[in-house]
Amino acid sequence: MTKELLEKLCCPIDKHDLNANIINEGEEGEILEGLLSCPECNRYFPVIYGIPILIPDEYRDESMEKPLLKKWGYELTEGEDSEIPLLDGKTK
Repeated sequence: MTKELLEKLCCPIDKHDLNANIINEGEEGEILEGLLSCPECNRYFPVIYGIPILIPDEYRDESMEKPLLKKWGYELTEGEDSEIPLLDGKTK
């Protein structure tokens, strides 16, 4: 994913701008791994192999996301209004 694309993305739930934490960049500056988060609804969206995973809560699989987030130093906590766990913050 390019940084130009990142500037065009928004939260698929509430359409707010996303914050980005870039974990791994390629040689040409493309984002290979990272975590996008919405400051308004507190949802997170991983970037895996350069692909932003911007899918609704009902199609998300915590068991697939949790190990990757743990590798990046994040943990999940239950959200107040959502069945999908929300990003708590950097644990390292």
